[in-house]
Amino acid sequence: MKKVALTLRLPPEIYQGAKEMAKEKGKSFSCYMRELLEEKLKEERRKRLFDCFSLVADDAEEVDVKYAFEAQRRVVLGE
Repeated sequence: MKKVALTLRLPPEIYQGAKEMAKEKGKSFSCYMRELLEEKLKEERRKRLFDCFSLVADDAEEVDVKYAFEAQRRVVLGE
């Protein structure tokens, strides 16, 4: 997969903190930032999916509640 280069402006204290954390973990700054972003995106996607299934489960008369609850369980467990 082709990668995209970008410029990211950070306050010095955030940059230094992230740089130190990357070093402690034995990773490059770029790799560490990429992993943090991937983790945050995954978390946000799970939350959105969970919220969507929660909306579906709110109207029990119109949906298969068992299906909605199973879908929610999978989202929460990351399956």
